[in-house]
Amino acid sequence: MKRHSGDQTGAVCGVAWQLQNGRSRIQRGMVADGFRGEYPYAGVVVVAENRVTEDDSSASIAVETVRDVFAEGVAFGVEDALIDSLIEAAESIKDKKLSGCSVAAIAFSGTHVWYASAGNCRIYRIDSDGIECIVLDQSSASDTVMSSDHADYSKKVKELRWWLGSSLPGKPVTGHSRIRRDTTYLVLTSGSWIQFENSAFAVHTKSIKKTLAGWLSSLSRDLKLAYRRQGGALGAVSGMKSEGGSSVSWRSWSFVAVVLGLIGFLVFANPFSSRSGDEEKTDLFSPESAEQIVQPILEDTLLLAADSAGLSGMFTTIADSLATEIPDCEDITSELPLQVVQAGGEVSLLNPDSFAVSLNAEPDLQWENFTSGIYAVRGDTASTVLAQAISSSYPELEIVEVDRIVTVRENGVAESARWLASLSKESAEGTVVVVETTSSVAGGAEWIRKYPVFINGNREDRAGEAGGFVGDSLPGLPSLRNPRCYRMVVVL
Repeated sequence: MKRHSGDQTGAVCGVAWQLQNGRSRIQRGMVADGFRGEYPYAGVVVVAENRVTEDDSSASIAVETVRDVFAEGVAFGVEDALIDSLIEAAESIKDKKLSGCSVAAIAFSGTHVWYASAGNCRIYRIDSDGIECIVLDQSSASDTVMSSDHADYSKKVKELRWWLGSSLPGKPVTGHSRIRRDTTYLVLTSGSWIQFENSAFAVHTKSIKKTLAGWLSSLSRDLKLAYRRQGGALGAVSGMKSEGGSSVSWRSWSFVAVVLGLIGFLVFANPFSSRSGDEEKTDLFSPESAEQIVQPILEDTLLLAADSAGLSGMFTTIADSLATEIPDCEDITSELPLQVVQAGGEVSLLNPDSFAVSLNAEPDLQWENFTSGIYAVRGDTASTVLAQAISSSYPELEIVEVDRIVTVRENGVAESARWLASLSKESAEGTVVVVETTSSVAGGAEWIRKYPVFINGNREDRAGEAGGFVGDSLPGLPSLRNPRCYRMVVVL
């Protein structure tokens, strides 16, 4: 793909982020988050990594501060807003006497991107010319241009000359650039970019053809971050643009009609929509009526077919126009079936193609706390999409977005019980707890009432599996982030 030149009026940026924990329980706390702004409001993606242990909340403060500033709406002075948000985060970290963190962020609006970095994060640009590190880490290893195979490299990477929240003189490295359709900007914490540097040549040969979130997931797998001690946080911003089309003969309109019909079905058809008329509402919940999720045809595939009929230019205009007018829908098929707890009901009512269900047929208010509803993790695309699908078929179930779902299993009973009992009411209000242990975690204690849902899952079959949480972390949380844990709770 050739680099597109010139102004890119009407360009749209895609954004995605991902957090991948490593194999060690003792590791730096890492956070990744972002905000997708609609033009003229800027969006942002930000990753951060604590200088010390996971118990320090510096990284969370940095990411949440930057995200919240842009979520309030930034249409002008984007670069100033980015820098000011980092300064605000640094002051908050100092006020709390925390150890500080490394951070990297990219803000974007229209055809412009602004970036900033502090500590040992890095920022890369990937386009048709290759991969370029546009912001190096602020470490001794970088200052001395030390080779990664040097005996002291891993030690020198951790020796920072400045980081967010540091009392040393310094400031974030900042910059501005224009984004083109074939350009992707990538922000990485140290655990990610060290592996990325060693395999970047292979990464670039895999062009970014799938959704940006899917590409980040593939990148994480390629770098084997889940098997590294530390793991890593990743974020990316990628460009798209509309281009002019070429003339097409009237003899080709039949082909255009077929292509447009296919596009219309893929874009506007809702595979989760409930059936009309007097039919029973069983499309999502009945195992006998499971529906398949239709994945969109890749743009390159359609362009190849169009080009064979001399329609490449016109098809590009149509496809880009649709992409501009209709919000991106991330591909969630790789995350299905979604781990979910159904509380109430004698049998599982959820479609097994979409949900892996643990059934709590008779929840007991004496030992559990619950209210009817669909509890999904805020910002989790798969659980949000499927929660909306359930709600459209069963409107009596309200969608409640929570900050995290914590799953407690046998290997973490004592630590989890102490932490859950001591959690503040403010933090508990955004936390759902699923218990799958052979012994009691709370014993019907009054403190479970401060949680919106505190409920049993499948205590018999899953107690031996690893616990964990999905969503935002909290200081002192005694388990690791685990995407294989529950991401939704449905209380009937």
